[in-house]
Amino acid sequence: MTYTLNDYYQLAFSNPNVPRVVVYPNNTIAASLLNYYKSKDVAVVSLADCVPKEDIRLPMPDAILSKLDGEINKHSGRVAVVGIDAYLSLLSEGNVTAFFVALRGRIDDAKRNAVFMVSGKNFLPTLFSPHCFESKSILKISGAFEVCEVPKIDVVPDKWVKPGSLVNYHTLLKQLGDFLPAGNYTLVLKDLRFKQAGLGNNVSFVFDVQRIAERFYGVSVDMEPAALELLLLKTKERGGTPESYLETEFGVANIDVQRALKRLLDLPDDDLWTAYLWLLRKRLSADTYLAKVLTDGITRANLLRKYVVDTAVTVLNDNNAKKFAVERTEALTGLLVESLIVEFIGQTKDINSAALFLNCGTEAERIEIVRRVSKLNLAAGLPEPFSSLYPALADYLSTEFDYSTSSLTDYFNEYRKLKITNTVTEAFTKKAFDFALPASFPTRESVLFDLRTDETALLIVDGMGAEYFPLLLAQAKRLNMNVESFVISSAKLPSSTEFNPIQWDAERTLDEVRAMDNIIHDGAAKHERCLPERNIAAALRVFETEVFKRIADGLSRFSRVVVTADHGSSRLAVLAHNKNWGTTLPWNGEPLDWRYTLAPKNAARPPELEQQYHSESGKTYWVVRGYNRLPKQGGKPNELHGGASLEERLVPVVVFTKAKTVVPAKQRDQKMTEELIDKFADLI
Repeated sequence: MTYTLNDYYQLAFSNPNVPRVVVYPNNTIAASLLNYYKSKDVAVVSLADCVPKEDIRLPMPDAILSKLDGEINKHSGRVAVVGIDAYLSLLSEGNVTAFFVALRGRIDDAKRNAVFMVSGKNFLPTLFSPHCFESKSILKISGAFEVCEVPKIDVVPDKWVKPGSLVNYHTLLKQLGDFLPAGNYTLVLKDLRFKQAGLGNNVSFVFDVQRIAERFYGVSVDMEPAALELLLLKTKERGGTPESYLETEFGVANIDVQRALKRLLDLPDDDLWTAYLWLLRKRLSADTYLAKVLTDGITRANLLRKYVVDTAVTVLNDNNAKKFAVERTEALTGLLVESLIVEFIGQTKDINSAALFLNCGTEAERIEIVRRVSKLNLAAGLPEPFSSLYPALADYLSTEFDYSTSSLTDYFNEYRKLKITNTVTEAFTKKAFDFALPASFPTRESVLFDLRTDETALLIVDGMGAEYFPLLLAQAKRLNMNVESFVISSAKLPSSTEFNPIQWDAERTLDEVRAMDNIIHDGAAKHERCLPERNIAAALRVFETEVFKRIADGLSRFSRVVVTADHGSSRLAVLAHNKNWGTTLPWNGEPLDWRYTLAPKNAARPPELEQQYHSESGKTYWVVRGYNRLPKQGGKPNELHGGASLEERLVPVVVFTKAKTVVPAKQRDQKMTEELIDKFADLI
């Protein structure tokens, strides 16, 4: 309900001492209201008085209202609060809303003996319940609505401008007045260095010296630098040098080997640009990488290329090369330089010392690191600096984690090294064929059965074989994620997705990660010829960009997340075939797949094949052992799956938990529940 002034003056309240908001339409009525309060011995408190004079930052709503509470409590009687609209005129929309939300809380608790005067222009009625209007906690006064422009405030540092009368937010709010403010103001703040967040668009922070020169001294930005320097120094009347002027323009914090490059790239390519180079050459130590870059011939156009490529190539054998590499990557953080890094890689492929400079974390560098590592003898593990440069690769090659038996652990340790080096040996080809799991082995289904609870979610990483087991655990350790338990388990044969559906409640099943399987089939980029190192880098990237993010998301909603896979795959099966160490088995007709097919009736199973009966379909399949294959048309250039090799049939089951683990993660009990080898050999 809206009241006239006279109606408002005649109102009687059952409890006159509770807080109220009086919404006025214009400054004239606001002044009349204030005079009325004063005539009733109501004390007046301005929001400006809640802003300390020494503050160079405007307090935000919670802070200023807390200060206001103290000012109100100093008075024994009723208090009229003014200056609210002046304060609101400086805030962003979000903080205006926050102010009224906080004010609503004070109205609701009914503890402050105060009336808050707010204009109808700024008041947000939708934030208050209808009860507030019905109970007269909020009262609107009728009258002509006052239209006035929002005041415009320029906030500048006193570093370049002589201060006037407005030197803090306290004095600014005093000048803005008790009610609706208007006009243009310049606020000069001591030691101002950063724009304050939370203020409205009408409050402009001016830091650029050229803008200040134009705004306060009428100096055109087209002036020659020397003239501009001299004019600003004289106008400020405190002396100085061209160097201090450039320092001010460049920013003291930016005269630093990590920030200077970005600052130089941000600055306009004008006459001043070369002067900044002069400043940096004077200030930076000669044994820094940036000092090596800033030689003669540097221009705005060639700076980045010289920084990323040319100078790096010249310092590869410098005694400070390691320090230079660290400085370089810190300065390049956040810049789009991968195309230049590709150029650097192309120029240094055969230079071992260049590895130190592959430290910017780009895709091209990860691929190049894998390529370089593939040329090494990994018998002693992944050497430095590659472990530091590529932690995910070090995680993948980790030998810290046990596969439950020494023979399985040795098998996969060797498999991963061979895969990274993109080689296979006759000895390992024979091992892949001869390796027989125990007559029984824990199946993935039996392990998952024990883990099904209402607070446990499932994440399936399509194509994540047991080779990635160390990567899961090592990366979890680096990320400080809690692992409750883990186990290596067997998928169903044939080891393809269609034969390995995993049953889990839909509402507790996280979005499946399919990128790994896509890389297995198509490489890192479909319809492209992808080098092995590119595929490996892409696979490791899946864990960094998808797997662990989905685990973290799952743990935000569930107590535990179980991570497993439908099947694995074999890179070495492809390599063995290419070397003619894997036999292409004879077959009458076209088999279903390179690695499995339907068993013919009334035929004896060759020893190169394992047999698996599927009771659901009543079909029996023959599955290829080791690195042999069936004569299916076409080819698979990257990896194969569907067969019975260990890397295809074994998958990890790792249980991540939200709870902090007080003991190291344990290996789950290996329940021997399903015979894998020739279980149904006598059924045909």
